[in-house]
Amino acid sequence: MSSIFYLYCIAKTTYMKQFLRVVISASLLFGNTESYAQCTTTNATSCVCEDGSSNCLLLPDITASWKGISNNGWTEYPQTNAGTNYTGQGPDNGRLRVTGSTPNIGHGSFTVRGQDNNGKRTFLCGNDTVFNVNATGAFACPNGYPNPKQLITQRIYQKNGNAMSYVDQYAGSVTYHPAHGHNHVDDWAVMTLRIQTSDPNPLNWPIVGTGAKIGFCLMDYGQCGTTGSTYDGHCRDVNTMYLSGSTMLNVDFPNWNLGGGNYNCSVIEQGISSGWTDVYGKHLDGMWINIPPNTCNGNYYIVMEVDKNNIFLEEDETNNYTAVPVTLTLQQPAGSGQLPTISASNSNNLCSGQTLELTATAGTTYLWSTGETTQNITISQPGSYTVQVTNYCGTTTSLPFEVNSVIPNAPIVTGDTVCLSGSMDLTASGSGDLYWYDANGNFLWSGNTFTTPNLTSSTTYYVQNTDVYADSVNAEPHSNGIGGGGFVNSDQYEIFNSYEAFTLSSVLVYAQTAGSFIVELQDENGVVLETLNATVPAGTSRVELDFNVPVANNLRLVGRNINTGGGLYRNNNSATYPYDLQNVLSIIGASAGASYYYYFYDWEIHTANSTCSSAMTAVEAVVSNCASIAENIPFKQSINLSPNPSNGEFQVSFSTQSNGNMQAELINLVGAQVWTSQLEFQEGKNTVEIRTSDLAKGMYIFNMIYEGKKYPTRVVIE
Repeated sequence: MSSIFYLYCIAKTTYMKQFLRVVISASLLFGNTESYAQCTTTNATSCVCEDGSSNCLLLPDITASWKGISNNGWTEYPQTNAGTNYTGQGPDNGRLRVTGSTPNIGHGSFTVRGQDNNGKRTFLCGNDTVFNVNATGAFACPNGYPNPKQLITQRIYQKNGNAMSYVDQYAGSVTYHPAHGHNHVDDWAVMTLRIQTSDPNPLNWPIVGTGAKIGFCLMDYGQCGTTGSTYDGHCRDVNTMYLSGSTMLNVDFPNWNLGGGNYNCSVIEQGISSGWTDVYGKHLDGMWINIPPNTCNGNYYIVMEVDKNNIFLEEDETNNYTAVPVTLTLQQPAGSGQLPTISASNSNNLCSGQTLELTATAGTTYLWSTGETTQNITISQPGSYTVQVTNYCGTTTSLPFEVNSVIPNAPIVTGDTVCLSGSMDLTASGSGDLYWYDANGNFLWSGNTFTTPNLTSSTTYYVQNTDVYADSVNAEPHSNGIGGGGFVNSDQYEIFNSYEAFTLSSVLVYAQTAGSFIVELQDENGVVLETLNATVPAGTSRVELDFNVPVANNLRLVGRNINTGGGLYRNNNSATYPYDLQNVLSIIGASAGASYYYYFYDWEIHTANSTCSSAMTAVEAVVSNCASIAENIPFKQSINLSPNPSNGEFQVSFSTQSNGNMQAELINLVGAQVWTSQLEFQEGKNTVEIRTSDLAKGMYIFNMIYEGKKYPTRVVIE
């Protein structure tokens, strides 16, 4: 069932951070919360507002802990032979494992709910919204959509003097894991490996490698604590840079433990209480950054961002990151001369009048063949581009990046002419698709022929030739580094929607041993559209498919009859659907459930997603006065009025060779017009009803004005 879901939103207010240091009895330091009995989610008597007032929203403030990373919170692995160090998480080749700690240093609890006040859940199933789902139990979309999202709310507690109330604000959708029985917050922590520059903001530093976007189950993992306790130093008033800020212990929170300190991975409610932190260790699935193979040893920074998309309401939205220095020692040797690479914001086909952004591998200095010295440049001319990058690999120059010039030819056009009024057929031909516009640039039509509306004056239209160029793009996930998994040989498939026809050229697979298997493209009912018997070596390889993919929903890319020892690699409990290529396709789920990803990575797609258009070409639709044109004899002979005489209601029939409109009128015997109307006609024979019963009895002349000529017929009204 389809429905529009209206979200109730509270205007976000950013508060300057202030903290009151409160002297608390020693018993609190050991977890005794008796002193806070009057600041709970049901009693606001002792709760303190950030602004000192007695009425306020008690907002959380989520940060990222630099100590959580720096204190044995990261491990580097080489690009090869790293081994599988954690069961079910695949080889650690090229991974930088990272621990994430996300303290709540705000005045309020961070509370996320998967159910409404009636104990019901809401799910998104593609374009459908399903309400009033039971509080617990597995959920599957009624429409068969394979990857449901669950709508969640953020509960914000509100102090009203001594009374406590709350407001539930919808906070978008999260990943629903049927196997876990609860939701995971998408993109809760995002990790990148960066090179430091003179810019004081780490979020602006060049990115070397990125981490999997992590879905967290939110919980009260540990207290900010006391001096020397486990998480001493994780909670700080400023946490955005290594060694920054002053430590905040339990006693530093005026509303410590607001939330209860008991949040866990509940179906009903998750969160982080005030003065607590949630910790995801580097040993857990997905907690790593993928280091590119051409990275050289040196000094870098891990940058972690929490709630990057600002989904949740907080006291401070500007402090949700931290930066921690790391020294890599297991990658390519420093100074080994690994070449930088260039990537483009779109196709390397450059249309006339358009621009393209080129991006270089991260470094400390850049020198492009254009003379520019930034990591990103914008170009407007075709040609060969290179960039010299200085980083820990040395100062080296990339291979040339070729940008092609694409200039479609203007269309060849033919106008048309009519007498006095009428519609016209304008035609054009070109090498690509033709698009028609009016003088104001408004789109009118596509195709070789444009039929104008009825015109009474000459009008200029414009047509443009648009050529489409094949381009090669690759769909995520690019590797099996999205999470843990293992080798299996069961028949499984990925489900995807295609928004335009394309060629699925190849896919990346991981085989435990050399062997064979069958790849099939199926429609949503399992009908085989394309098939291939593939033979692969042990390890990583590409399978050339060249499948022609039509526009359709719920297509399947199937792996079956797998005969490669232990099978092909697949991820489990780590996929985050959908994986989108804008306007091309969306990989939306897997046969075994939303958390799995099966067999086929880094889809190489050849698609016509590069389009370039010619200059506009004018086409004239000319309306002539046609004074010298003789009568249209076939039209004149086709005119017939019946009945005649009549009571003022009669039919006129006639034949024309085109579509359009003409004027008709009745003239009395003294030459005065007593009735007029526009008659619409189609090519061929036409019959039109005429109703003039309010006219006086007598004789009239019925004129039909066609192609600038009047064709009269005598009419008698009795």
